[in-house]
Amino acid sequence: MKFSVIGLVALILVISIPAYALEGRAYKMREDLGSEPLIDGALQYFYYAPCPQPEYYWFWAFIGDLGHWENGTAVGAWFEVGDLSMAYFDVCDPTQCHTLERVRVLDFQGVGGYPGFFRCRLDIYCCDEYGCPVGPSLWSQQCWTWFAWNYFDIDPPLCLTGCSADPGPPASRPRILVTMTHDGFSYGYPEINYNTWGADAISLLIEEGCVMHDESCLPVLYPRPYNSHYNTIHSGYYGQDFEYCPPQWFRDQNDSTPDASEYGFVELCWRIYLGCSGPTAGQPATWSSIKSMYE
Repeated sequence: MKFSVIGLVALILVISIPAYALEGRAYKMREDLGSEPLIDGALQYFYYAPCPQPEYYWFWAFIGDLGHWENGTAVGAWFEVGDLSMAYFDVCDPTQCHTLERVRVLDFQGVGGYPGFFRCRLDIYCCDEYGCPVGPSLWSQQCWTWFAWNYFDIDPPLCLTGCSADPGPPASRPRILVTMTHDGFSYGYPEINYNTWGADAISLLIEEGCVMHDESCLPVLYPRPYNSHYNTIHSGYYGQDFEYCPPQWFRDQNDSTPDASEYGFVELCWRIYLGCSGPTAGQPATWSSIKSMYE
């Protein structure tokens, strides 16, 4: 698929607005292997390549400043069911995996990990192919984040059939945007009033000698292009009230080139868990009818 005018505007925003230039701090930590819930399917776009040490992986912690991660600003990742999932998950059936059951995000919050000090709002939207929301939030909940992996159960599980990019029949390829909006802090710690969202850190792995065609990770091309295996980047900074949409992408912290041609852009370490019992809506609406509801 060729880049549209919207996609071109997104690229211009990426180059001209420094969301990807946030300060980054490297963390090496374990994945949650062995502690995953029983699931039908899962989807993620960040790279997980545990080499050369099998039990650990490098992550970037993007640290906000006065212009980012302040109250009311959002980051997000969008997903299309049926895409290849990075790492070790099989492709989720685009006609069957229509129930969102859980979301996982990586947050290094602040500089020391203060459990329960950082309040966020988790929202789920139908979205278009550039990650922009279509219509109001389908599900919203205030939540608290802590250092490392954060799991949020979607209760009750959310039907995604109405977000299908292909209305069918059968309806398939639900496409959703998951956002976290910074919503304050607690216990009187304004000096650490920000979250540090985690992203993959491929440049560090390459420097350590990791071969990016390792069996534990989806084969990738490096330097990372603007649109790896897919048509666009899947996560970024949305600002306040989606002032940036498409979102601004995040640059790998070791990339010093003007156009991010050395290592490219990175993805937030977010994952969705899906139930695969088939469509759960009555008569799925067409994508154009969904859009027209909010125009």
